[in-house]
Order: sequence, then structure tokens, then C-alpha cells
Amino acid sequence: MYTIDDIITEERIEALRKIRNKKREENFAALVSSMGEAAVDEIRKIYDMFDERMLIWLAGLWDAEIGGFYFSNSARDNDGFLPDLESTNQAVVFIAEQCALPGDEMPITKIPERFSKKISDWAYELQDEDGYFYHPQWGKDVPHTRRSRDVMAAWRLIEPLGRECRYVRPTKRPKDEPPESNPTLPEYLRSTDAFSTWLKGQQIDKRSYQFGHFINSTASQIIAAGQEYVDLLVSWLNEHQYSENGLWEPQVSYSSVNGLMKLALCYPDFGAALPYPEKSYESARAAVLSDEPLTFACEFYNAWAALNASIKSMDEKMADEYRMKLRAHAPEMIRVTGEKMAKCRVSDGSFAYFTAESGKVCTHSQGVPVALDNVREGDINGNGCSTSAPLRHMFAAFGVEKPPLFCPEDAELVFELMDAKSFLEKS
Repeated sequence: MYTIDDIITEERIEALRKIRNKKREENFAALVSSMGEAAVDEIRKIYDMFDERMLIWLAGLWDAEIGGFYFSNSARDNDGFLPDLESTNQAVVFIAEQCALPGDEMPITKIPERFSKKISDWAYELQDEDGYFYHPQWGKDVPHTRRSRDVMAAWRLIEPLGRECRYVRPTKRPKDEPPESNPTLPEYLRSTDAFSTWLKGQQIDKRSYQFGHFINSTASQIIAAGQEYVDLLVSWLNEHQYSENGLWEPQVSYSSVNGLMKLALCYPDFGAALPYPEKSYESARAAVLSDEPLTFACEFYNAWAALNASIKSMDEKMADEYRMKLRAHAPEMIRVTGEKMAKCRVSDGSFAYFTAESGKVCTHSQGVPVALDNVREGDINGNGCSTSAPLRHMFAAFGVEKPPLFCPEDAELVFELMDAKSFLEKS
């Protein structure tokens, strides 16, 4: 009988480690001229935290019968939970990008067809006539951010394969369709007066992270409502940003920089640039190095994303100048980041959303249950937020290419394990 033990052999793992380490060292060597030996040494320490156990864990979340990935082990092993679109898209992206699968296409196109078709068919069937995608374990009564993020995840699993979604997505309505006639848009996007009134009721100077998260999750719908809504929002944001620190709150903290990250990442989609990028840069850099007690992964991930977004809002000359300033502090910044990342690591090689010291576990995502309570475990979202996501923005901020965490040979291990799950579930 074909079993997982036939795949995970000592010889196979040892061979993979040699291939992976060789490719990593080649990538590290290419960084020395721009980053310096000290910085590369700190990068190496971070990458030493990532081994095949993470990939074995990830493959174990695949449900071959349904065609999706679970959020975590406790979701997979207990009644009441099922695979979900966001976790599945995040898993596909992680495998394709972090295992350096070839091609410039969308991640779903890079994995074997036997998996991509199964995933796409499953996602396709979850769409409702209103254009949104709903899961049987949650129903339709879910927060707006949950619906919006599932739309974003679903189309990435369906349309890159050359197939249209069953119904028109809420973010793909005809441009000439007035917002008031689009039943999928929320009430505050049915008119500019309603949107303006809604904005006036937001406490961005006290809750920029929560507000930014909402805007970030629903930005595509604001864009779909029309350019006048985008212009109104950007104008309002610019008026409320503090010129002293480039934030939407008076103090620099993990939370206020998280708000910067969420909103700054929307600016390019809105066709706008941050009004005070140099000040935003300094605030984000302070968050990267902050010794404020760490609670969850986004506190170090979002700091790097905010820093990178700040640089992207600068003109080319200024951006180059600030990247060079950043490289001068690279060893310390990378060391501190690695220490923070390690706080989210779990014993099975995966990473969690919350740190162990926080005593918290991730049971809900966008207001819906995704895992058991009181279980210290890695989850797909937390794994990405703790590893590939902060590193992607960190290397981009330095202006250098990020070495993938793994290699194509590692992906083959994942695919074989997924195949084995399919065989075992059918037998």
C-alpha cells in the first residue's frame, strides 16, 4: 500500500536538505555585495528556521475529496470545520512562490493540473447569484470583510485557469452601472453623500488599524463604486494624516503603524501616493526596531510592509536614497525581525498568528470560526504572516531580490504528500 511513510524517508529528507541548502547559499552569496556579510549572516539565521516540517504540515491540511486546504490541524481534525477559500489561496501562493515554481503566471497555474482543477471546481461551486462566495460551514450571515476577502481569494483560484466565475463578481460590475443600482454594494457606497457621512463617523485617529483593515479588505468595492468614491476617500485620508509622523494617529506604535500599512498598500490601487512618505518611513522603521511587547505576527509583518510602501510612495531619487539609509542598519533590523519571527514558531515547524507568550490562539478569521480554542498550533494565515510576507516586504524595502524559502524539489515532496492523502482518503 502507498503510504506517507514511503515518501518521507530519511534518505529523501537528507537529499532535499542538501539541495535546498545549496540553493540558499547561492542566493545568500549573491546578496553580499549589496547587503554586506553581517546582514547576510542574519538572513541565514532566519532561513534556518524554515525546514521540510513546514511543508509536511502544509500538505497535511489538504482535503483531497473537497479540493481545498484547512486553516489548521484542529480545523482538519474536528467536526464543524471545512476547507476555506482564503486558506486555500494562501496555501497555493505559498507553495508556488516559496518553492520557486517556474513561470510568471498566477500561482494557481503553477501547481499540477490534478490539484488546480480540483481547487478551481470547488471554488466555482461556492459562488452565489449575488456574486459573493459562501462556505457551507459559515452560511451567508458573515461580516463584509469576510465576503470581500473570499471574493479576492476565489477569483485567483478560478479565472487564471481561463475560466470565468459562474456569476459576475461584485468588483467586476460594468463601469457605467451606477452604484445605487448595484445591490451587492453596501449602503455607504450607494451615493457619495452616504460615503461622506460614513467617513465622518470613523475614528481614524484612535482606530486606524481597524479602519485601515476594513478599507484594505474592501478597496476593490470602493474602486468598483466609481472614481468619485476613490477621490473622496483619498482626500479624506490625506486631510487626516499627521504630518509629524506620517500616521493617522498621534503616537508611533505597532497598532498605528499597522494602520499605516493597511492604508498605504491601498494608495497605489487608488492611483495616489502617501502625502508624507519620509515621515511614514521613519515611523515604520521605528516599529521594526521597537521593543514593545509582541502579541501577533502582523506587528512585525505590517511594520516592514508599511516601510516598503512608504518607500514606494517616494520619487525614484528619494527612494534610492532611503533604501541606502536602510541598508546601513540592515544587520540590526534583520536580527530584530528574526527574533520576533521566532516567537510565533510552533514545535512542528509551522508558525502561528499569535506569539506563545501572548497566551492567545487564533480561533476566528474575519469574524467566523476557523479553529478550536485553547490549541497552540500553526495556521495557514499565521504561517504566511510570520514568514514569507514580512520577508517579501523586507527584501523589497532593501531593494534586493528575496531568496525563496524552499526550492522546486521541495514542492515535489508537497505534491506527493497531497497525492498520498488522495489515495488514502479513497482507499
